[in-house]
Amino acid sequence: MGKNIRKLHESFQHALRGLGLCIHGERNFRVHMVAAFYVTIFALMGRVGVAEAAILCICFGLTMGAELMNTAIERLCDRQASGYDGFVRNAKDIAAAGVFVCAAACAAVGVCIFLGRGVLWTAVQFLLAHLWALMALLVTIPVALWFIFHYGRIQ
Repeated sequence: MGKNIRKLHESFQHALRGLGLCIHGERNFRVHMVAAFYVTIFALMGRVGVAEAAILCICFGLTMGAELMNTAIERLCDRQASGYDGFVRNAKDIAAAGVFVCAAACAAVGVCIFLGRGVLWTAVQFLLAHLWALMALLVTIPVALWFIFHYGRIQ
């Protein structure tokens, strides 16, 4: 039993290491993380229901999981190709298209929830009624931009 627990623990360690590699090295993954953060904040302020929150969580997981798979495919392709290879290019473009399709579907879900259900309007009303929250939200924007564009450059 102890050996199985150790293997499970190691599996989690490897997965978390891979997640860290992607956060550190992939700007697009950081874009997805920041988008999920702001969508979550607006969902809370807009008082989404439990079902909508669950759907948003599925969307976050789907898009970030697709980005992780895309990154793995790109790194394997880059490792195998010694120069330009049209087959490798096609594989990488198809993997990127997979992320795009997931992100587009999630954006459509967001439109349905935030515009169709009035969540965005409720969030805006919340921000207008609580200016401290608006200021706090505005303060996070430079931090988010730094995280997206500069975090991976620190060595």
